[in-house]
Amino acid sequence: MRKPISILPIGFDLFLYLLVAVSIPSAVLFSILYPNVILEQGLSHRIFYFHVPVAWVALYGPILASFFSLIYLVTKKRLWDDLAFSSNQLSFLFALGVLFSGPIWANSAWGVPWDRTDARLQSFFILCLSLVSYFVFRFLILEPKKKAIISSYLSLLCAISSVLTWGAIRWIENPGNHPGSVLGKGGMDSDMKISFWLSVLAYHFLFLILFLIVYRTQKILSYRETLRAERA
Repeated sequence: MRKPISILPIGFDLFLYLLVAVSIPSAVLFSILYPNVILEQGLSHRIFYFHVPVAWVALYGPILASFFSLIYLVTKKRLWDDLAFSSNQLSFLFALGVLFSGPIWANSAWGVPWDRTDARLQSFFILCLSLVSYFVFRFLILEPKKKAIISSYLSLLCAISSVLTWGAIRWIENPGNHPGSVLGKGGMDSDMKISFWLSVLAYHFLFLILFLIVYRTQKILSYRETLRAERA
């Protein structure tokens, strides 16, 4: 008897889809219409409500994948490798969103789309290269167990890169033009806080539903590989 693709009830999926369908448009409209305009940047600062929450998810993804990878290295169960792969795929997807939105905001705030002296930008770019390396090795290695083991170690390296990216504006004395943590002492006005945290929730809900979809797709592919191996 084949194992089910998901043990979650169908109603839970529908609830998540509804949550995302409501929260994402609400967050976008709220960030456009509600918070006050920052005079130094004009309307372009509103991309902050997309850029930062998406960046948070992009940084969390490799850490989550490293957790799954550690479990795989202990148990050698393919389930955990599939979960790690799914998490890294989404991390890279959200990272592309950061690389797309970041230069737009930077060009408005700094006058240049990419500042080579900025520690956060350079460290995030290295994170993206680390994730690309992860996918390249998974593609090149054909033997499933060897692929999973090497991928697990690469996931750990991606997680280290993620942590270093997070700390780039916290541990370096002069990190560059990049603003400090949004949770720092300066804080935000109440209208910005409401818009920001609504966006954070919305994009984390989006990450969750996409994670379930990607993982189930990967599980189907794993079953297909198993069937082919059995027939061979």
